Amino acid sequence: MPDFPLLKLSTPEPYTIRAQRGGGADISRPSRHRQGARLDPRFESLSRVASNPTEILTLRNDPSSIAPERAIVFEVEGSLKDFYQQAHAIGLEYLGDFEDEFASSDDFYDKDDDEKDLNGRIYLAMPDVQSLRELLSLWNRYKQNIRMPKGKGPWRELFSRLMNVRPWGPQDRIPFETLSAWKEDLERVPSRPVRMEIELWFHEDATRRSLAFQQVQTVLNSAGGTIFDHAIFPEIRYDGILAEAPVQYVQSLTENENVSLAVLDEVMFLRPQSIFKQPIPTESQGEHNGTQNSAPQFVNNAPIVALLDGLPIQNHARLSGRLNIDDPDGLDAAYPVNARVHGTAMASLIIHGDLNQGEAPIKRPLYVRPILAPNTQGEEMTPPNRLLVDVIYQAIRRIKAGNEEEEATAPTVLAINFSLGDIKRPFARVMSPLGRLLDYLAYRYNLLFLISAGNILERLPVQGFTNWSDFETASPEDREKKILSSLNAQKSQRTLLSPAECMNALTIGAAHKGSAFNGTLPTGQLDPFTDDGLPNIASAMGLGFKKVIKPELLFPGGRTPVMFASSGTELQVRPPTAGARNYGLKTAFPSPLGRITYEDFTWGTSCSTALATRAVHLIHDSLLDTQGGDPGTLINPNYLPIVLKALLVHGAQWCPRGEFLDSFFMPQGTGSHFIRRDDIARLLGYGVPSVERVLACTANRATLLGYGTITPGNALLYRIPLPSGLDGRRAFRALTLTLAWFSPVNPRHQGYRMASLDISSASEEKYWIASQRDPYQPTDKAVSRGTVYHERRVAEEAQVFIDNGQILLRISCRSTAGEFADVVPYALAVTFEVAIEAGIQVYQEIREKLVAPVPATISA
Repeated sequence: MPDFPLLKLSTPEPYTIRAQRGGGADISRPSRHRQGARLDPRFESLSRVASNPTEILTLRNDPSSIAPERAIVFEVEGSLKDFYQQAHAIGLEYLGDFEDEFASSDDFYDKDDDEKDLNGRIYLAMPDVQSLRELLSLWNRYKQNIRMPKGKGPWRELFSRLMNVRPWGPQDRIPFETLSAWKEDLERVPSRPVRMEIELWFHEDATRRSLAFQQVQTVLNSAGGTIFDHAIFPEIRYDGILAEAPVQYVQSLTENENVSLAVLDEVMFLRPQSIFKQPIPTESQGEHNGTQNSAPQFVNNAPIVALLDGLPIQNHARLSGRLNIDDPDGLDAAYPVNARVHGTAMASLIIHGDLNQGEAPIKRPLYVRPILAPNTQGEEMTPPNRLLVDVIYQAIRRIKAGNEEEEATAPTVLAINFSLGDIKRPFARVMSPLGRLLDYLAYRYNLLFLISAGNILERLPVQGFTNWSDFETASPEDREKKILSSLNAQKSQRTLLSPAECMNALTIGAAHKGSAFNGTLPTGQLDPFTDDGLPNIASAMGLGFKKVIKPELLFPGGRTPVMFASSGTELQVRPPTAGARNYGLKTAFPSPLGRITYEDFTWGTSCSTALATRAVHLIHDSLLDTQGGDPGTLINPNYLPIVLKALLVHGAQWCPRGEFLDSFFMPQGTGSHFIRRDDIARLLGYGVPSVERVLACTANRATLLGYGTITPGNALLYRIPLPSGLDGRRAFRALTLTLAWFSPVNPRHQGYRMASLDISSASEEKYWIASQRDPYQPTDKAVSRGTVYHERRVAEEAQVFIDNGQILLRISCRSTAGEFADVVPYALAVTFEVAIEAGIQVYQEIREKLVAPVPATISA
């Protein structure tokens, strides 16, 4: 048991929430007359329908027209509070919405910066004939400045902000990333049919869903295609089909917008097949470990961590007796040992960490559910004939809930490791089906998902260099600045890989750190950065859905060098495809000779996520230390997943490179820090966490932990006592706050995240003891967007104590995506520290004023 264990916060008190006021940018919008002139042509066809219903068939045959049973796109500057309710009120079937940015124009622009892109939303709805008539009636009232009918007033606001209204068309159904993936497939294997996922509009009515499926089936049959799988998940509004189409048909889709699937009204998106795939290692540079590990000594045989990955080598010396493998699909029989690369490495990292560090293994078995299997080329991949979203759903349901025939296979699991990413599904504004599924499952089953951000292996154009020679002879500092500027310039092309945008999960990026690096690299490779406080060159960048901070954390993923890729008008570099022995992390590995003691090196965000999962296990074990603790103050086991989420983030800070990035990233100047620090957060998230700092306090630093549930419209007040020795005394001090929660989600609502939690000062003098936010961290706006709120505050000047010498912290909860009555689980971690030279016994004084410390014993 640590000398200074975590302390338990006192029970919170109910608190009355005050109404909040918001502001926004000063946007110039067109007059009512101008809006009528701009948009009347879009509504013209509706007038024909209103006066002559026989025109409906003509409209349906014209893909460019707004028509019944066809999705309408409303492109709106800003956002609308309750479009869902307003659409429903006039009979429109609400289909969803997503954020977007629009170029400024003569009609819409920011008065402070007329060249700045405008933030907005795209709202989607599907009408029938009556709702189209109602929409036209409201439009005519707006144009003529006639009062809207009772309850329809918000439509006036919509029309005033409406930048465009149009039907959902081929350009929407086939996104740019889909076209790129299809063209790549056609070039790589020109003769092989192309797999695709067809996402249908989700209809509440089962009969309509069935008719939509039949329409797609008819189109595919006529094109010579095949359907392999079909899955429906009402909880996340998903209706998807896995299909295959002939080469000629897919080629037509890439060249001609008017091909059948591209104009089929029931289709929302055409996507490449979502699949997790791990390539075959290109070399072996490992070695045999001459020592045999002793048999594991577990404190408990019930696993708390699950690995969804490839099948590990069960009898590897590092893994033997430490795995609880659940293989319901019988993959073991057809999974060659030399192909068990990824699962073996990830299991090794979770259990032992980087083998070069010599750390103790975790104290419980690791539950493994293999979802990858080798293909004919030896690549490990998810099942080719099943929808990935269904594979993951069935695997997690089996772990936590079971089914009518079988009980749950590992109900004690609290956290699930996803060291996998879909290279064909980079994040682009819209939450992926798999991201929505994991958000739903995190709340439904009280699970902490740890997901790799993804590795971006494409070439990086380097600004300021035209050839490798100049790059090689430049100073390390100059190379670093140019690489960082180039990464920032390419942020839209180096985004997270699905499902890393999942909002309830923690997404893990790769820090530029690996034990194999000894300061030297082979000829032709250069270290892009001067230290290990930045992400490695391949780590995918945020932000996430709704500009949530992603990845939240960085863990070691290899001090990965860059090498020459091409030159010309500008130099292009890339990470190496081999040589991890020079920069990676050491793990158990399949042996070329079949021996069970082989170890090799690997790198990337998969490794980082495995190490983050290991850290979760270590925090859990620290909380469950059996050497002491008060049985009367046990943590309720139901709150462990959210407590682990909060504590993993709690020790994170931007490294000194955060200050460095803030000094030269653009834009600079008054008010520009919001954009600049969002861009820094794309790289660093909340930073690299110090797990050791979270596990124990010190004499001058106390960490307090609270947890519970909260409901929308309510707030709680926590009182944190301060050491009396600080009263009126000048001394550096810091206050770190982390609030984490699992939110239910509403995929049909513009807010998506149903519960927004906030932590703020409840004092008349806001954060009087630590009044300044540390400038080198994500902005106060950014930290409130997701399901983790994390900030650090500092001060040094003397303060006379107020509020009875207590910090008053308010946690509030509000609905942001429709009303709901369910409780929201949360965990709050607070660290207060004073400079050690001040000589103040922070921990002792705070502990004496609290009821009891956080226990070191808990029943699991």
